[in-house]
Amino acid sequence: MSELITTLRQAVAELAATDRACRRFGAATHRYELAPPLATDEIVALERALGAPLPDEYRDFLGEISGGGAGPAYGVFPAAGAARHVIRDPHPAWGSAQRAIPIGHFGCGHAIVLVLDGRARGEVWLYARAIDVVAPIRPSFSTYYIDWIDRLARNALPDTIVPADACALPSALSGYLGVWERRLGIAPGQLAGPPLRDALGALGPGAIELAADRSPLFEVGDRVDPCLSCALLVEKLAADGLAPDVIAPGLPALPVR
Repeated sequence: MSELITTLRQAVAELAATDRACRRFGAATHRYELAPPLATDEIVALERALGAPLPDEYRDFLGEISGGGAGPAYGVFPAAGAARHVIRDPHPAWGSAQRAIPIGHFGCGHAIVLVLDGRARGEVWLYARAIDVVAPIRPSFSTYYIDWIDRLARNALPDTIVPADACALPSALSGYLGVWERRLGIAPGQLAGPPLRDALGALGPGAIELAADRSPLFEVGDRVDPCLSCALLVEKLAADGLAPDVIAPGLPALPVR
């Protein structure tokens, strides 16, 4: 086993040891558990099913470190499940065949994908059609995975990736608070203090359900877990009385069902 592989395994184990309650973003889903690596014949069968070779770094990860599990956001999808949901969606930067394999869920139905061909082959992209964002986030699978380890080891937040006000949650909360403002005769945007705490406190655990829309990872209307931007918004409003578990738990993504 190479030094890099040993180091990555140790790094994941150390992250688990410092977060036994799995409180970091996405950790309650993957729980820092690494699935066994895939055998060579399993990877060959996977590539045959895809009709294309996997990018080298991802192929090495599957064969030498893990077939899925612990990783950025809500974890790395099992490769076999991901291969059943390949995205075929033209994008100018992807090149000729324009295919990508989903490798993870960032939350709110947004997919993290690995481009399989064209000019962007091997790059990791955010695929978030619901908010009209399809954009590169890392140049390779290794940089994507190592960046996650590095940030958590430094107690730094992962990259939010999704614009803060892009998802449905901020708009829904704003509309909800607007109803309270009108009911109390308060000017728009001025709800604060005890009235704000009363409004947010009325939303108990599981009161908000986020639904998938235009996502390759879920059926339309499936309940989904929040993206980091939305999770940070809930955390910020917790000081004003919003229940920390106000968002109902999401369903597993299609690649892990």
